[in-house]
Amino acid sequence: MGRSLRVEADGGSRGNPGVAGYGALVRDPGSGEVLVELAAPLGTASNNVAEYRGMLAGLRAARTIDPSADVEVGMDSKLVVEQMSGRWKIKHPDMRELARQGRDLVAEITAAGGSVEFVWMPRDANAHADALSNRGMDGEELEEWREQSGADHAPRRDTEQAPTRPRAGREEATRIVLVCRGGTEQSERAAERVAALVDDADVRVVTADPTRDAGTGETVAERLAVTPRADADWDEPSEGETHEELTTRVVTAWERVVADGRTAVIACHRTPILVVLAHVLGLPRERMRRLAVDPGSLTALEVRPDGEVLVAFTNRT
Repeated sequence: MGRSLRVEADGGSRGNPGVAGYGALVRDPGSGEVLVELAAPLGTASNNVAEYRGMLAGLRAARTIDPSADVEVGMDSKLVVEQMSGRWKIKHPDMRELARQGRDLVAEITAAGGSVEFVWMPRDANAHADALSNRGMDGEELEEWREQSGADHAPRRDTEQAPTRPRAGREEATRIVLVCRGGTEQSERAAERVAALVDDADVRVVTADPTRDAGTGETVAERLAVTPRADADWDEPSEGETHEELTTRVVTAWERVVADGRTAVIACHRTPILVVLAHVLGLPRERMRRLAVDPGSLTALEVRPDGEVLVAFTNRT
């Protein structure tokens, strides 16, 4: 049986959507000792997305400390608490994906013999996490781990599940290659070009939709000898989706890839690629479409340790 842990999490957005950040901590409920403090900016996101991201960061940290822990997650967001408890429906696609990630974490902890319970707490009782989320909105990144006094083991870092922001102290730029999906021949050529660019053994391949993007994503993944992962936030615009909603969704996906810290190859429709380029270059919506992104083309970006993003090239065929 694992130990008892308490996660306290919060998130905020100045503008909703606007400048967003999250904060989370894990404490020993018996002694009150704080074991982990986390905070990170999220770029432009909604308040609800930030709340979810704080919850995910806290749960991952608790799992890292003890994968079989009995975890209580306290938040002042009734939306997140009720949705994660299964009492409220989840309609927004951003929330569905984040909730899915949360359920996966809960399932992992439960499978290891632990448990997870979500509880609502008044805002003033969540002041510590709220202060951390404000530090995130101010652009600060914090990942501070402390050993519990008398603990028989220190927290172990999880190498399988990505952290929620770039790892502190990363000394090399993170390379991200965006591949515009194409036909069979275009996908094969793209896979060869990606293989020539990527010599990092620790590489991940993400495909937006397994049914539509499989031809490109799976071809690239097979060439790199890795298993592709699906992330619906990289999908093309859905019917009725506004540009603002699309941008929030894709930027959220971009932030997750950057946070992973590994070389990444994303196979997706051209529109998400345009959104990423517009985001990192500060282009207004009306100029975004002036960028050429052809089927099977490659767009490469590098994210430096200080967060600066460099566009190495675009539309390479």
